[in-house]
Amino acid sequence: MLRRSVFTLVEIIVVLVIIMMITGIAVASLRGESPAVTLNRTSLEFEAFLARVRFLCAESGRDYLVHFYPDKKLVAAHVEFSEEEKENMEYEITEHPEVQRFSFGDEIELFTVEAAEESGMEEDFIELFRFYPTGGASCINRLGLRVENLSAFFDISFFNGQLIRSDGDGVGVEKR
Repeated sequence: MLRRSVFTLVEIIVVLVIIMMITGIAVASLRGESPAVTLNRTSLEFEAFLARVRFLCAESGRDYLVHFYPDKKLVAAHVEFSEEEKENMEYEITEHPEVQRFSFGDEIELFTVEAAEESGMEEDFIELFRFYPTGGASCINRLGLRVENLSAFFDISFFNGQLIRSDGDGVGVEKR
């Protein structure tokens, strides 16, 4: 029997396809998420966070406030505490066990739209939204997210308290 010492064309093609697949997987894993994927993922997570807050508001029968803490890149939601409750707190509101917290990754830039700029910041937070036990909500300030050159803005539906996301290029929006 003769022994062959060369590879067939089919064997070479199979090896090249395997090498290309491994290279494609390696490049995709090293490159990370695209800005569009990061923005969409964060938007969906934020929408789920606000849906949970809306549910807690309806369940408790009390208004829920959603505050943005720019220095901490944090959005916190809690019942509207009375002045007496605030005075008797042992720690900051953001550390309270009943406060719902949502923080954003380092790749996300957060800002509010012009209304927050005009109102000034007497506190270290900006009030974004207010949920009512009846299911409605009000939008005090619009929140914006930016990843590289992509932006998304968030409002709340007055009637049903659902998040309304609008995409844009940021024209006419002040950064905070």
